Amino acid sequence: MFKKVLIAFGVLVLLLTGCTSSEISEKEPVVFSILYNNREESPFQEDWLVLEEYKKLQNVVLDVRLGDDKEYDKVISQILETEHIPDIILKCWPETIENYANTGILLPFSDHENLMPNFMAYIKEHNLQSELDKLRLKNGKYYILPGYQREIQVQQWIYRRDVFKKNNLEMPKTYEELFNSLVFLKRMYPDSTPITACWNGAHLLAMMGAGYGITAGWAGTRYYNDEENRWLFSPATENYKELYIFLNRCYEAGILDPAIFTQSYTEYIEKLLNGSALVTVSWITSGFSHWDEKLKENGIPDGEWAAFPVPESTIGIKALPAVNRFRKGLVVPSRTINETYFKDLLKFLDWAVYSEEGMALTTWGVEGLTFNNTSDGKVFLPNIITPKNAEGTVDISIKYGFNLLFNLNEDESFEDYKKPAEIVEFLNHSQKNHETAKMNPTLKLSSNDIEAISTINGNIIPYVDKSSHQFITGELSIEENWNNYLSELERRGYKTLEIIWNNAWEKQNR
Repeated sequence: MFKKVLIAFGVLVLLLTGCTSSEISEKEPVVFSILYNNREESPFQEDWLVLEEYKKLQNVVLDVRLGDDKEYDKVISQILETEHIPDIILKCWPETIENYANTGILLPFSDHENLMPNFMAYIKEHNLQSELDKLRLKNGKYYILPGYQREIQVQQWIYRRDVFKKNNLEMPKTYEELFNSLVFLKRMYPDSTPITACWNGAHLLAMMGAGYGITAGWAGTRYYNDEENRWLFSPATENYKELYIFLNRCYEAGILDPAIFTQSYTEYIEKLLNGSALVTVSWITSGFSHWDEKLKENGIPDGEWAAFPVPESTIGIKALPAVNRFRKGLVVPSRTINETYFKDLLKFLDWAVYSEEGMALTTWGVEGLTFNNTSDGKVFLPNIITPKNAEGTVDISIKYGFNLLFNLNEDESFEDYKKPAEIVEFLNHSQKNHETAKMNPTLKLSSNDIEAISTINGNIIPYVDKSSHQFITGELSIEENWNNYLSELERRGYKTLEIIWNNAWEKQNR
């Protein structure tokens, strides 16, 4: 599942100690082992330019272990249970490492903030202290070096703007308007599958769940009810029932693709490109020019996908799923504190992840080769492939390894540069109008709590998923079978989950 490679990186001597480049080259490189999530679309290369740049600037050699990105959480868990934990583990999430932090095998970064001046400056500049505090465990320490992003939901509703225009339909502002428009379009285009999705419906459920004031789909099953000051199991709520009622109504009207529960991502994308799908939810950051070109190739010359503002649900809520400003992070084993290179390790990570120079190298690459500095900011060279420049010939990730290794923090200028102007404007409007739901507060659970929750979830989540499919398709009647469904959820432990969550919440707020 993972393999080892030895590559050259750079150490932090020049920037943080003031040594000259000639002095760096005379020093023996420091070796750090690292677990990296190797991706199929941009496989690791030992000759990546980013590695040469780290070596030139920082004089570090990395002993790299490649973990399959598709099973990376499993790889992390396996490697944390061995005696050979690498110095750096990339792409971690708090819930993945919390149990391991409680056992003492991970380094508490909160104890060593004095060695990370760029990190502390970044937190202060972006007003992230409260976000950082959310990562603290019950002992008050945090064990993950975090990355952050703006609170903008980049997953949005999208639709075939050309089809709506052709049929004199307004952009839908409510679920009711969306329903009526798609019923009309289904009559006009009987072979269409107006609303489609993939990932077993989890993506669509998450997006729509926010409109019903709950978590659903990939957003999970635990949510905080602010009015009641209680944590609730969302699939057992009346709001979840209302979500099912609307989706079942869509299914019965023939506008909800029944294949959302079974189709592959490839099959899903094919429907977006062959003209049969009219509405879906998707990441919009790269725009839709590639999809529109495929529509033209498939005989739809005016085909045009576009984002539209989140519609108001049938219970009057207009919201997108909450955005966790925490993006992903990295962890370091506690044993490194006894290594001679410990301070060098933290200083390097501080530079690579949080310094202006390190972030620019990670995202933009090398000036003169991949980008130029202009009076309007950084600009990629004409040969670099971006969403704005599909005619480019060089992918900076595949060829050079940029924007892959230590790309934890969002570089706002880099992210906005990549997006088409219409998308930047749309997302800024979405943020300005506070369309994203508020994040649940942080709930701090003990290791015993986490273990008990895991056991219950293993028994209850498959049942929720199966019932979700059955309620939406009408195999189960929402009105006739809802009480039996609640009884089965209770038998499988949903009330126990709520007790665990709320007991922990009460202790946390004493």
